[in-house]
Amino acid sequence: MNAHEKIVIGYLLHPRGYCFGVKRTVDMLDQVLKLYKSVYVIEDIVHSKLFMDNALARGIIKVHSINDVPDGSAIMFSSRGISQKTLKKADEKQLTVIDATCPVVKKLQEEVIDKAGEGYVVIIIGNRAHQQIATLLGSIDSDDVYVVNSEMDIDLLPSFDGRKVAYFTQTSLFPGDIRKITDALKSKIPDIIHGRPDTEHDVCAETLDRQAVIAEIAPTIDLLLVLGASYSANAMSLVRCGLSNNIKNVIRIDSREGIQKDILNGINSFALISSTSVDEPVIKDIENSLQNLAGIEYIIYPEIEGQQALA
Repeated sequence: MNAHEKIVIGYLLHPRGYCFGVKRTVDMLDQVLKLYKSVYVIEDIVHSKLFMDNALARGIIKVHSINDVPDGSAIMFSSRGISQKTLKKADEKQLTVIDATCPVVKKLQEEVIDKAGEGYVVIIIGNRAHQQIATLLGSIDSDDVYVVNSEMDIDLLPSFDGRKVAYFTQTSLFPGDIRKITDALKSKIPDIIHGRPDTEHDVCAETLDRQAVIAEIAPTIDLLLVLGASYSANAMSLVRCGLSNNIKNVIRIDSREGIQKDILNGINSFALISSTSVDEPVIKDIENSLQNLAGIEYIIYPEIEGQQALA
């Protein structure tokens, strides 16, 4: 490096890498592939193209629906959950089910089922297309379940006069977005309660911790790099968090191929954070690729025991 080259400060935000639920899924997959020559999935078990490409090469077979899985085969479901309807179908087809549902998601599913069983109208804040929401919808034997993802959705809700109404939220959202929707819900349905009375949403701790560190570092940086897939709700929530905290530039990338040569032009400091579906080696690859573009002094943030600045 030229002695006069400008040094860019790169903050490596923690926590990073796989969350508990995804790590549990990955470990389960390793064990499952030792027991079965092939295992079927009907969705990406981890929201990472690199991971799924590797999984497919190791014996995972991805199909469009459970109807495409041969009777008597093994099927694995992701940390985002499995519905009761799907479990019933798997039983009919005599499938061996490997259920990697994250305990946090499983607990939410149980609480939603309980509230519906108590006669509540259930409103779920989230993306209807997300597997976690599909799992919840497929687990409740009631027509009084609604999904909202915007204030417009709330305008379309019917009247619930005289009914008990409770809401829950997808675990991977940005609380700032949730707050806008819950305010609109309370305006339309004054007596609505959150299904968990001790909190305002159901966003998991891993997601909240990553969003919190973005908010802390935001005044210090010119650029936030979010490593994660565009179809990962968790990754997109980190993007939303960066934008909501007035970071000048927020860029999401899947891998080093997403790094443009001029990405650090005019940047004095940046931060790198990963979604919960990105493994540590991929993050390291990004760090090294960025290092090839400029003189970077990497700093772990927040400070952890034994921390060393990484030149």
